[in-house]
Amino acid sequence: MRCPFCKIDSMRPADSGGNRIDRCPSCGAAWFDPGEIRELTEGRFPETGDFPAGKEAFPSGKEGGSARMVRAWKKAPALSCPRCSRPLSVIDFQNTGVPVFRCRECGGLLVPRDAVEELARGFGIHRRNAALYDALGASMASEMRRRLELRYGPDREIGREMGAPGIPVVVPLADAGEAPGAPPVVTWGLLGLTIALHLFGMIGLGGMDGLAARLALPSGAGFANVPAFGPWLAPLFHGGIVPLAVGCLFLFVLGDNVEDRLGRARFLFLYLACGAIAGAAHVVWGKAGAPAALGSAGAVAGVLGAYLVFFPQVPISMYGAGRIVSVPAYLFACAWAVALFLWSWGPLADILNPAPYSLAGNLAGFAAGAAAAALWRCREERSS
Repeated sequence: MRCPFCKIDSMRPADSGGNRIDRCPSCGAAWFDPGEIRELTEGRFPETGDFPAGKEAFPSGKEGGSARMVRAWKKAPALSCPRCSRPLSVIDFQNTGVPVFRCRECGGLLVPRDAVEELARGFGIHRRNAALYDALGASMASEMRRRLELRYGPDREIGREMGAPGIPVVVPLADAGEAPGAPPVVTWGLLGLTIALHLFGMIGLGGMDGLAARLALPSGAGFANVPAFGPWLAPLFHGGIVPLAVGCLFLFVLGDNVEDRLGRARFLFLYLACGAIAGAAHVVWGKAGAPAALGSAGAVAGVLGAYLVFFPQVPISMYGAGRIVSVPAYLFACAWAVALFLWSWGPLADILNPAPYSLAGNLAGFAAGAAAAALWRCREERSS
């Protein structure tokens, strides 16, 4: 069988617990068909043994885990499944911080030599100390329960002691996706257009200072007072510098890869259509009396939905509630959804974004983008 790393037919079968695991004697990589990875995690895989101490297996706090995932994603485009020749993606194996390569078609796992050794060593430590870990976990849970009872007993006011949470803003800062094959002209064009329109509105150039107000979409009021092209144009105007910055960040970080996957014309239509669908949902299902909506929130929610379908495991560096972390795209989407619920009410949201989309509008835009990407992905699979 051909080794994805060495690019030669060097992988040889090795017996392990009744299964035949393929391993390359040259680079040490191993290929596990679905379910066979248990041979490694349960200590039956040959040529692992007790690995010497040194580099820590499963680093505490996953220090360096994000950088390892980024490096693995950069390697992935050059690798293909030795069984079915399909492209390989990257996963964090059982949240250990150890990246391995997975084939979406057949479900097999390609594990490099260093990852084989680290997983064998780490799971070996877990097996040998299982009883100790269970006892330690029970002791820690008991101590935590005792402290909580002392601090938050019936005679204490919990809300006063816990303090205020961080600001629930979730924005992407960078992603580890593969660089687009062509310049993302539509993404750059949309960024430049929305920034220019906001600046023109601020200085009142050509009477544009009142255009945004005329295009704002009334919440829950129906389409009676909505301009004909209002839902299509509203994503190009913003109610303030904060929603402009957030929308530009979403489009800049996520848009180029989605544009590269769909093509320029289809991506432009996706962006505008998701914005229009979000605006329509805000007009129909938004809370009556809530602020009229402007901005790209619904359109970039659609871009996020498409990104999630196309690249669910790609790491995204994000800012959230005062912290910068790197998480897979599917976890970033979860964090965005949580922040969306938190931002659906409250005076702080009204101050920072005076023209927000309703929860229905944001979710409609996200669902439209995800559905369109899913249909396009099915088309790709049928054509291949």
